[in-house]
Amino acid sequence: MTSFFNSTLYRKTMARFWPLWALYGVIWVFAVPLNLMNCYFNALRWGQGVSQAQAELLDRALELPDVLMVGLFLSVVCGVLAAMAVFGYLYNNRAACTMHALPVRREALFWSNYLAGLSFLLLPQLAAALMGAAVELALLPPAEWGQALSALGTLFLAQSGTALFFFSFAAFCAMFTGHLLALPAFYGILNGLVISVYFLVTSLMDLFFFGYPGMRADGPLVRYLTPVYALGEACQWQTAYSDSGEALSRSLESPGTVAAYAAAGVVLAVLALLVYQRRHVESAGDVVAVPLVRPLFRYGVAFCVGLCFGVCTAAFFNWTEALPMSLCVILWGVVGCFAAEMLLKKSFRVLKYWKHALAVAAAMTLLCAAFAMDWFGIENKVPDAGAVSSLTLDLDMGYPYDKARSYSGEVTDPDQIRKVVDLHRAIVQDKDRVDQNSDGYQPGEDAIYFSVTYTLTSGATLERRYYSVPIYQDERDLEGSITWQAQQFIQDRELVEDQYGFDQCEEGRLVEAYLTDLYQLYENGSRQEQSRRYLDGITGEELEDLWQAVRADFRDGTIGVRYLFEDQERMDNTYRTDLTFSFEITSLGVRGQTVVRGRELTITLTPNAQRTLAWLEEFSGLGERYELRPHTPSEEPEEEEFPLDMPMTVEVLDTKG
Repeated sequence: MTSFFNSTLYRKTMARFWPLWALYGVIWVFAVPLNLMNCYFNALRWGQGVSQAQAELLDRALELPDVLMVGLFLSVVCGVLAAMAVFGYLYNNRAACTMHALPVRREALFWSNYLAGLSFLLLPQLAAALMGAAVELALLPPAEWGQALSALGTLFLAQSGTALFFFSFAAFCAMFTGHLLALPAFYGILNGLVISVYFLVTSLMDLFFFGYPGMRADGPLVRYLTPVYALGEACQWQTAYSDSGEALSRSLESPGTVAAYAAAGVVLAVLALLVYQRRHVESAGDVVAVPLVRPLFRYGVAFCVGLCFGVCTAAFFNWTEALPMSLCVILWGVVGCFAAEMLLKKSFRVLKYWKHALAVAAAMTLLCAAFAMDWFGIENKVPDAGAVSSLTLDLDMGYPYDKARSYSGEVTDPDQIRKVVDLHRAIVQDKDRVDQNSDGYQPGEDAIYFSVTYTLTSGATLERRYYSVPIYQDERDLEGSITWQAQQFIQDRELVEDQYGFDQCEEGRLVEAYLTDLYQLYENGSRQEQSRRYLDGITGEELEDLWQAVRADFRDGTIGVRYLFEDQERMDNTYRTDLTFSFEITSLGVRGQTVVRGRELTITLTPNAQRTLAWLEEFSGLGERYELRPHTPSEEPEEEEFPLDMPMTVEVLDTKG
């Protein structure tokens, strides 16, 4: 290995591309040693003592790994630039023939250039780390050296691991092409290939399958085969704090992931050498230099172009039927196949390769047919309630429009899980009528949305989303129908109470309450709509009595009742007026500091909420100073003209006066 560093090829390569090396090094010099020195001397400049300056320097030193996010970006970009610099001779016929005519084995030629490129990325980091260590040793007391140097070492090792992987990956890509501009294209595409293909396939499935949720790139396979994604998560610098706000420990989110990618970089370097040993010198100038990879390139480009442009074209024209979507995908797949042939043959005369395009068209037709006929049972897949350990649910909870307008949360109760599964199964069984893209679609009197993510006992997950599912009033008593199942769910008082969040609100301090959408009454008998009215001037004990009155009415079932339809029953049993409680909840922040946040609970008032209405009449002047707005037109008196000289719209109510 020492002979490589001392070789003429290595030294000449390093000398030729020293500007790249210098630019990369300057970035790290500013990021580490100069950053530390600036923190220390800036504290002294503002009149702080040496001990305070050392404390700030230690904090800065311990947070140095935060720059790994910037370092990851540098590794991605500079990795391919270094590969283009050291392996650029492969993309010019004269340079390639000259280099390979030298009395040097290909192994030596490869390792000399590989190590030169890797040196561009590692040596500046090493120099910056050594200078940073010198600053810390010179300015910090010995008792703090261990913490500071440990964080600096973590930064250096993690950054080196990412640099090793991305440069090795770029070198691996460099072996498969004979064109300089194709290298960064291949490198960028392959870095995001898995997540891109996943997005394209799931987007197509979203168009074909009723209820399919579309792209969710949170699977482990998608993450780990997308290096920037996985390393971006792994390089997060996490700090744990005590209740008093003191930092207890700092660590990398996943050092094992960084180490695994560094090991993968070594494997990619060896694979790049194996490809380089069999690479033809005459391939300089070819987009794909390895003949074995050309069919993969041709059909891969056709597949990606077909999915990408096919899905985009169908979405642009709002074509949701299976036939036009399939035709878009097939047509663009054929176009992509011919485009790939043009790149491979370096010619526009590619129509004679129609057999390749025919194979692509057949494959795309088969794929679309599988989706259109649902050969894999994706659209009708509903798990058994017994196979579900928990689920996350978003469901329309009907009317009125208050805090419980929609349910969003985790469900673990077996009976509630069964209700969700039964509703899901009812939607799937009636999909021909409730799917807007179906020929048998029938709009209902209203509609709900339903989104569920199951966590199965096997550890797998299943997600489905349904928007604007029609519900029908004449099916409220039809057992097993969508309307009946939704009605069963919104009548579950435990779920409704959980969505209002009474218990969570009581963890905080009740600070105020106000009414919205009501009538203000005046002495001359006139009235006017009022958007908001604060219940001001009452004691905390009286405000607590109002809260307890609402809770008692809820337990009696006279408030917080949900209605599936905006019909006469809902109008007769609810007001337009809402009552909102405001709470202050105190908690500890991520750094241990005290955080005060607000929380509001809005509940629609009803004519049957006797305790709540009695409190409002006694303490806030209900019936004397204001009226609640009813829904039913027959009960809503005609509004009188509001005098011009009378103040209006939002008034703070003094309930004591």
